[in-house]
Amino acid sequence: MLYVRYIGKNVMLASLSALVILTFIFSFFSLVDQLDATGRGNYGVLQAIQYVLLTVPRLSYELFPIATVIGCMAGLGILANNNELVILRTSGLSKMQLAYALVKIGLIFIIISILIGEVIAPISEQAAQQKRSVALTEQISMKTKNGFWSRDGNSYINIRKILPNEKLEDIRIYEFDKDRQLRGTIHAESADFNNGKWLLYNILRTDISKDKITKYNYKNAEWEALLNPEVISLVTIKPHYLSLRGLINYIDHLNLNNQDSRLYLQALWQKALNPLMILLMMVLAVCVVRCDSITVGLGQRVFVGVLLGIIFHLANQISRHLGIVYDIPIFISVSSPTIIVSLYVIYNLRSDH
Repeated sequence: MLYVRYIGKNVMLASLSALVILTFIFSFFSLVDQLDATGRGNYGVLQAIQYVLLTVPRLSYELFPIATVIGCMAGLGILANNNELVILRTSGLSKMQLAYALVKIGLIFIIISILIGEVIAPISEQAAQQKRSVALTEQISMKTKNGFWSRDGNSYINIRKILPNEKLEDIRIYEFDKDRQLRGTIHAESADFNNGKWLLYNILRTDISKDKITKYNYKNAEWEALLNPEVISLVTIKPHYLSLRGLINYIDHLNLNNQDSRLYLQALWQKALNPLMILLMMVLAVCVVRCDSITVGLGQRVFVGVLLGIIFHLANQISRHLGIVYDIPIFISVSSPTIIVSLYVIYNLRSDH
C-alpha cells in the first residue's frame, strides 16, 4: 500500500495549501466588507480585523469541500504530468482502487473538519458576533448564560430568548431613578416588532417605593425602547454558526414554541452531509482527471477543480433556497446536488475497465 501513502502525501499537501489560500482570499474580502462598517459605534479597523480572524475557523470549515476537490485535482494532476499515474494505472490500479485510496485520506480530512466545525468554529464565531454587535450598537453590553443585556437610558433590559423573525421571549426590564435606586421592574412573556414599535405580551409590572410594592398585570402594551430589529438581528442565532448538537437543541426549542425551524433543519442536514461532500469531492477528482493526458497543465487542472467546487457550492445554495420558496422537503432540497454527483461518480467508477 505504498502507493496510498504516496498519493495521500501529494493530495493532502495540495488540499491543505488550497484551504489556506482560499481561506486567506475569502478572509481578505470579508475584511474589505467589514471596513465599510467602521466608524459606527466603537467599531474600528482593529475590531474589524479581530472579527475576521475569529471567523476564520467557520470559513475554513465551509471551504473544506471546495479545497479538497482543488487539492485532489492538483495532486493527481502532478502525478499525471509526471507519468506516475499512468504507471499506476497500467500496473493494474483501477479507478475504484484509486478512489478507495482517496477515501482513506478523506477520513483524515473529515476528522479535521469535524474538530473545526463542531468544537472550534461555534465558539470563535459566537465570540466574533458578540464583539461585533457590542462595538456596532453600543447597546448590548454583555452576553451571559442568563441571556443578553442592554442599557436603555436609566433602564437595563435582559432578554433571555431571541427567536427568528424579530421575536423575543422572557424579557425583564429593570428601571432605576437618577440616584441609581431600583424603582420598578417589568417582566413580559414575549414581545414582537410591529409597525415600528415593540409590543409586549402578558406583562407583570412591579412598582417599588419606600412604603410599598405594587404589582400590575397587563395583557399587552407598547414598549418604547432604543432596542431595534437591527440590533436584534446581530444577536439572533444564525443556523450556520451552531454546532450539530446546538442545532438539534435549538430546533427542539423552536418546535416547542411553534416557530419556523426550516432554516435550522437545512443547516442540520448540511452539517450532517458535510463529511460525505468532502469524500464525494475527492472521488469526483478521480473521475475528472485523465491520467493518460500529460498535455494538460497543472494550472488548468486547478482551474477545473475551482470550477467544480464553485458549481457544487452554488448548486447547494440554489437547491436550498428553492426548497424554502417552493416548500420542498428539507432533506431533498439539501441533498439533491450531493445525490446527483454521487450517481455520476458511481456510474463513472463502475464503467471503468
